[in-house]
Amino acid sequence: MRILFLSQYFPPETEIGGIRILEIGRRLVARGHQVSVLTGLPNYPSGKLDPAYLKKAWKLAWRENRDRIEVLRVAMFPSHNKRTIPRLANYFSFLFATAVVCTSPPLTIGLSAWLAAKRFGIPFVLEARDLWPEAAIALGYLQNPHVQKSAFVLERFLYRTARHIVVVSQGMKKDLIEREIPLAKCSVIPNGVDTDLFTPEARSDYIESLKQSGFKVGTYLGTLSVYHGVDHALTLLEKLRPYTKIRVVFAAGGSALHELQSAVAQRGLNNALFLRAPSRREMPGLIASSDFCLALVKPGPFSRWLLSSKIFMYMACGRPIFALATGETARVIAEAHCGVVEEPGEFGADRLAASIADLAGGPVAESMGRAGRLYAEQSCGWNSLSESYDLLLRNITNKLTSLPLHSPQQAAPATPAVKHFTQTD
Repeated sequence: MRILFLSQYFPPETEIGGIRILEIGRRLVARGHQVSVLTGLPNYPSGKLDPAYLKKAWKLAWRENRDRIEVLRVAMFPSHNKRTIPRLANYFSFLFATAVVCTSPPLTIGLSAWLAAKRFGIPFVLEARDLWPEAAIALGYLQNPHVQKSAFVLERFLYRTARHIVVVSQGMKKDLIEREIPLAKCSVIPNGVDTDLFTPEARSDYIESLKQSGFKVGTYLGTLSVYHGVDHALTLLEKLRPYTKIRVVFAAGGSALHELQSAVAQRGLNNALFLRAPSRREMPGLIASSDFCLALVKPGPFSRWLLSSKIFMYMACGRPIFALATGETARVIAEAHCGVVEEPGEFGADRLAASIADLAGGPVAESMGRAGRLYAEQSCGWNSLSESYDLLLRNITNKLTSLPLHSPQQAAPATPAVKHFTQTD
């Protein structure tokens, strides 16, 4: 089978959507499929071009090969500005550039898959990792009412025309069904983690040095955005202030990072430490060396379906999770028995700080970490998730036979065009 993924983000960017495509794509190649990815210039999360690609930015399009996946990159306008015009320029520059190769781009990238599917008579699979434009409006990225109206029209069009819709959480599936999307048209394939890379044995010299100085160390990894709530992070740090031997390391990037750093400095909070956003290879050591890990999901209309992907990395590294969260993220942590979850807010932060002080580094927390590792191995490893994807695509292309799922098949003339929305995390 030949499979084309369209995504605005792809490694070396650390956005989970691009990592998801790489991991699933590698395994689909190993199963005998031909996988291609159409993507843009790496510029996430800073909104600035990756230095390695500066000399290529003048090109309209070029090819790369990554783990036997053919990667087609197109020039685009880099921006993660919160204002509507720069944000749309980022989205639509990908749309117009990919027209060179007969495709185009976040809700807008869905047009690429639809056009390609219509042109070549192939199935169009819509993978939605955010419920756009709802999330974009709630976060202030789409403020113009005319743009909002157009975005909702596009959303309904894509849901209607897609052969199948893949979502990453049960909350999202429930939401789509409530919008009268047929149950049979929706599948849940959550985000996952490489359980061979993210292991309890990984180590970070920096975190280990802090522990040797007598500190209990927590790590927050990934993106800091308005999804997560800087105010809740600050409240928790304030509540942890009396516990002088606790430090929280923010190894993060994102739109709200500067705001958090400024607020920490203004309040004189010496229990927060900041590292640059780590590479994927650096992540396991930072997590596994820590005594505990933090997850934050701000209450809001999207928290009912938002599943923070960082918790899977925490689980795989066998670290207990302490979270101020609601909705899907809270549900999965509870289901895995891998941490302590409190409602975001003053009271919840107070309770969570006390739990961190009492449990971090102790036998109960270590037991939570082991439960998380087991859950990651059984439920969210990329091998099992790619197997689900393989089965889904075979069904969609009507090529599913009585042959075993693991048997490589001949390349089929029907090529699912898989559109990939993005989620900030």
